[in-house]
Amino acid sequence: MNEFRITSPDGKLELLLSLQNGTPFYQVILAGKPVLNPSPLGICMAEVDLSRGLTHESIAYDAIDETYSLPAFKKAVCKNQASIVLWTLQKEDKTLQIEGRAYNDGAALRLVLPGEGEAEIISEATGYALPDSAIRVYAQKLIFSYEDHYNPVPFSELHQNPFAFPVLTEALPGVFTLYAEAGVFGNYGGSHLRSTKENKRLFTIQKAPDKLDNIHGKYPVTTPWRVIMAGSLGDIVESNLLENLNPPSILKDASFVKGGVCAWNWMVENDSTKDIDRIHDFVNYAAEMGWPYYLADGGWPGHIDIPELVKYCEERKIKVWLWEHSAQMRDYQTAYDKMKLWSSWGVVGLKIDFFESDGQERVAQYDMLAELAAEFKLMLNFHGATKPAGEIRTWPHVMTREAVMGGEYLQNFSTFLPMGPDAAHNCTLPFTRCAVGPADYTPVTFETYLTGTTDAHQTALTVVGTSYIQNFSEKPEVVLKHPCKPFLMEVPACFDETKLLEGEPASHVTMARRYGKDWYVGAICARLPRNVELSFDFLEDGVTYEADLYCDDLSDELPFDAAVGALPAPTQEMVDMLTECTQRPASHLHDMHKVKVEHFTVKKGDEKMIPLSVNGGFALAIHAK
Repeated sequence: MNEFRITSPDGKLELLLSLQNGTPFYQVILAGKPVLNPSPLGICMAEVDLSRGLTHESIAYDAIDETYSLPAFKKAVCKNQASIVLWTLQKEDKTLQIEGRAYNDGAALRLVLPGEGEAEIISEATGYALPDSAIRVYAQKLIFSYEDHYNPVPFSELHQNPFAFPVLTEALPGVFTLYAEAGVFGNYGGSHLRSTKENKRLFTIQKAPDKLDNIHGKYPVTTPWRVIMAGSLGDIVESNLLENLNPPSILKDASFVKGGVCAWNWMVENDSTKDIDRIHDFVNYAAEMGWPYYLADGGWPGHIDIPELVKYCEERKIKVWLWEHSAQMRDYQTAYDKMKLWSSWGVVGLKIDFFESDGQERVAQYDMLAELAAEFKLMLNFHGATKPAGEIRTWPHVMTREAVMGGEYLQNFSTFLPMGPDAAHNCTLPFTRCAVGPADYTPVTFETYLTGTTDAHQTALTVVGTSYIQNFSEKPEVVLKHPCKPFLMEVPACFDETKLLEGEPASHVTMARRYGKDWYVGAICARLPRNVELSFDFLEDGVTYEADLYCDDLSDELPFDAAVGALPAPTQEMVDMLTECTQRPASHLHDMHKVKVEHFTVKKGDEKMIPLSVNGGFALAIHAK
């Protein structure tokens, strides 16, 4: 048996390659323990099956060590440091190369088939084998829009459904892996995972379910990267591994790429996208809040004069984004002409909707639109789309994608998923969907729809979630009088540093993000009240900061309904009052909309306990004095 290995730069992670009876396998080991069992590698071409009967040809080693930055991201500097292996295998007259990388926070592999001429790919044999030590799995059933919950899936049920990337596993106690793909382009298309009843714990790569024919292309064939992010939940949240695996930026000038908040009316008033007077209300609202953008969403064609709207917005220092259906942008010349026209109007970004496929042809449309948008200096928001796979490094102007069950589902317009995003879903997204790239979740719903979460929770989503264009989903009349208005006026959409302070899928998240010298902390919880024991160790030493806290107001809540220690112990008067009740309160008494605002000074090393309501949260802005 041939066996080879490479080690991450910090020496903690190993990527092991082996050839067993003609079939290549890989395994990932972290701190001496397997976080992925031996998993198959290979691909089946129309002319030859390159998943078995292979022989070793050669092995070569290398390394990569570089840094780069992105104009809109979750950190200022991205490090791309890895050990590299290139393993060449042979079968008959065909060559299969396996390129592997070992990073400090994960491993990645892709298959390369050298050659010339037409290529036809039937299937891929590459898989992910759960380790024997695996404790739990969080996965989303594959649907074309990627708009579903990430559910805990029993091992016995893993074969029952196809699952979308990413899939989160707890491979060892406190050690997590996130299965993902990177470098997904139109030469191959997107993939998903599926296991069998006979081997439930082995996920294998599957092509898009609506890709009924084989994948067609040209040699050399290169598959997307198959990625195993590994480490703590913080390692996964803070990682830029997927971006590392994508080609460098195609932009020669990225000065037009600027993240920020959009005023957005479709979510709260669908038909108001056709009403210029109401649109003006939202534009004026954006101006008062200091936000840079307004989104003219679906419904504007035939109703709104966009050049006039652009002029109105420019007078208020607001830029315009425009919605379009992807079906109207599939032809190259049509897409070219529209982007040329819209950019001449002064539009700065496009929200292109309803792709809803991972098929090779649809993914090729992303490539085409991203390249055209770069030419016309237009930012993009892909909606009804496949999940990101680190392409923001190549296309920094693709600011966000949907591919998430977000605030739109609060409208209860879906008979399939009528429940919408709940607090547990919100607490899972940072470790799953948001870990692979920006998600246009559209947070901040206070009154227009029932969320089941507190207003402080909704405000905290602006920090806990990730989207470099944020479309807030509430009416101006609500936000402009809301106590969280000052926070929403200043919270950035892009950051220089991201730190997960604590978290547990479906339970709670506390995250700190830095922009310049300022810090923003968001915390949310699900189903149970809890107390956040916040340590300010992330602050700069020797600096005093001014902090503004927006948290759940528990003043009307009974001690019995808060986490232990959050409120004073019950008094005899309270017990007497409850004793005299003919029926004790069956639900929590807390007003989900009540927010307490607190100002204080803080420095590194300080600690503060912040109580959260059921499905509660807090948002904290910290500024250096």
